[in-house]
Amino acid sequence: MARKTDALIPLQQLDLEIHKLKVQAAEKPRILAPVEAKLAHVKEKLAALQGEIKALKLEGAKRELSVKEMLDVFDLRALLMGYGAERAADLVDDQRRDLLSRLLDQMDEATRRRDGTRYYQLNIDFHTAVLSFSNNQRAVRIYRELAADLHRFRRRYFDFTPNMVKSNAEHRAVFDAIVAGDGAAARRLAEEHVQRGKLRVLQTTA
Repeated sequence: MARKTDALIPLQQLDLEIHKLKVQAAEKPRILAPVEAKLAHVKEKLAALQGEIKALKLEGAKRELSVKEMLDVFDLRALLMGYGAERAADLVDDQRRDLLSRLLDQMDEATRRRDGTRYYQLNIDFHTAVLSFSNNQRAVRIYRELAADLHRFRRRYFDFTPNMVKSNAEHRAVFDAIVAGDGAAARRLAEEHVQRGKLRVLQTTA
């Protein structure tokens, strides 16, 4: 039969463990205080950095291209679209042909409705599709950056129906060369299309 004093030993040990936990809990705020202070400092730095990044983005968004810069970007787009169209002609298949054809029809419909906003987006989709059919994703990314740079100049001139008519007629010529597998013609027509677009933008903004 166990003695009563033997039964008290586990209880005494439990009391000791509880006491240790209480001491540790009391010391925890003191131990964590420096860490929490450092974390607060880091959070402040991050908040300041995020504010600076936001300010830089807003500054970049407000900055507008000069006419000279706009012309330079158009020239780059012409070269890029020529490359994309030539590669697309080498890699065209039925699925790609059908996608470009649908976009052309949709742009015709937007022209009939005199919907410049709709035409503008479809126009971007058409050019992006041609570039994507080159199977060169870096070319697609560069084109999107260049298109974004020209947004202020290009968007407005699609509010004029004759510009939409001329633009899509040129798209169809590029499309016909791509479908025919004529890479040289596709390149030449795509470059001419962008250069003519540049002239139309200049006439619109003059």
